[in-house]
Amino acid sequence: MKTPWRIEVAPAGTVATQVEQEIFMVPKENRINLLHKILSDNHGSVLIFSRTKHGAKKIAGFVRGMGHSAVEIHSNRSLAQRQEALAGFKNGKYRVLVATDIAARGIDVTGISLVINYDLPNNPDDYVHRIGRTARAGATGKAVSFAGSDEKLVIKQIERLIKKTITISALPALTATRIVSRDIPGMRHGEQARSTRTFQRAGRNPRRRRTN
Repeated sequence: MKTPWRIEVAPAGTVATQVEQEIFMVPKENRINLLHKILSDNHGSVLIFSRTKHGAKKIAGFVRGMGHSAVEIHSNRSLAQRQEALAGFKNGKYRVLVATDIAARGIDVTGISLVINYDLPNNPDDYVHRIGRTARAGATGKAVSFAGSDEKLVIKQIERLIKKTITISALPALTATRIVSRDIPGMRHGEQARSTRTFQRAGRNPRRRRTN
C-alpha cells in the first residue's frame, strides 16, 4: 500500500498571520483624501476593493488623476478587458487594480503588498477573501479598510469570524487632493476632492486598539 497523503484545509475565516490589518473610521467624502495619502506613503502593487461597479470605475479614475497607473475590473468590463487589466497588473503596467468582489473571483497575483477595502463588504467572508490576496507564499502584506461610524457592527462580525481584534487607527492629517479629472465621470477638469477637513489635532498622539 502506498503512503497516503494528508491534505489539511484551513478553516473558514482563517487569515494569514503575515497580514497586518488596520481600519480607519472615515466618512465617504474624505476617503479619496485618505486614499491619496496611503498610496503616496506606500510603494508596490495595490489592490483596491469597491462594493459596486460604479464605485470601482470612479475610484480608478481618481487614482489615475492622482498620477498613478490604474485599471478597474467589474461586471461591465468584457472578458478581454478583464484579461488585459489582470495581465497589465501582473506585469507592472498598472500599479493599482480596482475591483468588485464578483470580478475579483479567481484573481491569482503574487506580490500584492497592500489591499485596500475602500468599502467594507456586506459579507464578512468576502473580507477574508479580499485580504487573502496579499501576504501569499510566506510574504508579508497589509490590509487597510475604510469604515463609516455606522459600520461598527460589520467590523464586529468580521472580527468574530477571523477571531481577532482589528486595529482601529487614528486618521492622519488630511488635505484636499488635487485631481487631474479627465478620467473621472462627472468631475470637471481641475476640480478638487471636496473635503479639506483635517482630522488629527496638533499634539495628539493617534490612539490604537490593541490586537490579540
